[in-house]
Amino acid sequence: MKVHFIEMTIEEELRAALNEKTRIVYLETPANPNLKITDIEKTAKISHGFNPAIKVICDNTFCSPYIQRPLELGADIVVHSATKYINGHGDLLAGFVVSDAETINQIRLVGIKDMTGAFMPANEAYLVDRGLKTLELRMLRHCENAMKVAQYLKTNDKVEKVFYPGLEEHEGHEIAKKQMHGLYGGMVSFIVKGGREKAAIVADNVKVATLAVSLGATETLIEHPASMTHSPYSEEELEAAGIPAGLIRFSVGLENPEDIISDLQQAFDKI
Repeated sequence: MKVHFIEMTIEEELRAALNEKTRIVYLETPANPNLKITDIEKTAKISHGFNPAIKVICDNTFCSPYIQRPLELGADIVVHSATKYINGHGDLLAGFVVSDAETINQIRLVGIKDMTGAFMPANEAYLVDRGLKTLELRMLRHCENAMKVAQYLKTNDKVEKVFYPGLEEHEGHEIAKKQMHGLYGGMVSFIVKGGREKAAIVADNVKVATLAVSLGATETLIEHPASMTHSPYSEEELEAAGIPAGLIRFSVGLENPEDIISDLQQAFDKI
């Protein structure tokens, strides 16, 4: 199997990468950790127009089905890390694949039964079911809090740039508005002036937020990709992936937004 890494937000790159051997077009939107937005509907039309047999797979973890439903936009398969917003409480490991009956039967009867055996245990299934009961309420609060945090970060003179699809200046805002149903998620990323060292100071000094690599839980989580989730990347690889060394990824929780913002401010004051 050969994989081509492309910039999914650039239509010309997608068209150039498609060939007679292409079987899957895989995308994530919003992307982790820089929150780039890919047009799901356009990606599906281009891919299926080239070859209807191509499967368009969309990672929808950052949105959950409450905010974004890629199958309705032409995707063939949707994947979720249910560990994140679907569960919402940071106390399980689980994942979902969503598609048509024929595809799911192949996944269940071949992929799981014959290849991986990766079924969901009963307790994890119970925890997912519990999380789904509050999904709407949680997502509304995550999105509301994230917008307030993003607006605050825009005014902070120690922040170089803020990435949040709900901000009008975000380069993917119009696409996000169309496919994310007017809600923009609970994830905010921002570049701290001064690069890696200054970003680490902020991440190390929060008190309300927890320094951790997961996301989508009731509590606010903060992480520094260059030294945590993407630490194996060289400086050149970070740059090529669009992940500046000063980037912070912030999973905005359900706490009082004023507490979250005050916590960030006191961490910035340590710089």
